[in-house]
Amino acid sequence: MSSSFDPVGHVTALLRTWPGRLIAVVVVTQLAIPLTYYVARRDPHDERFAWRMFSPMRMAQCKPTVTIDGKPFALESAFHEAWLAIANRGRFVVVEAMGARLCEKNPGKSVVVALDCSYIGEAAQRYGGYDMCTVPEL
Repeated sequence: MSSSFDPVGHVTALLRTWPGRLIAVVVVTQLAIPLTYYVARRDPHDERFAWRMFSPMRMAQCKPTVTIDGKPFALESAFHEAWLAIANRGRFVVVEAMGARLCEKNPGKSVVVALDCSYIGEAAQRYGGYDMCTVPEL
């Protein structure tokens, strides 16, 4: 008596039923969503849908620096430590929101934001470094 396993036949049988099609859609979706992290993303530090165990971005260290009209500004004086912790992870959206808030509080002044990040096994990079009131994205 020989037993043979036919994976194609099993998948075909599964896809013939609506519950089987639903299961296939859920599985494919769960595999596809994390792939968006690896292709076409603006913020390399955003890992919300990534397979984090494979990502070196978890170890990235970033330091946001801000000047208002050329004078250094201490972010700790205006933002909650949770915002600062996320900014130190290099999240562009948070740093941009901080810059936007500082522009609102300092109308007519130049708010220059830079984000200096260091990585394991890669060269350090600098993002921004220009007036966030005129160019609101890093």
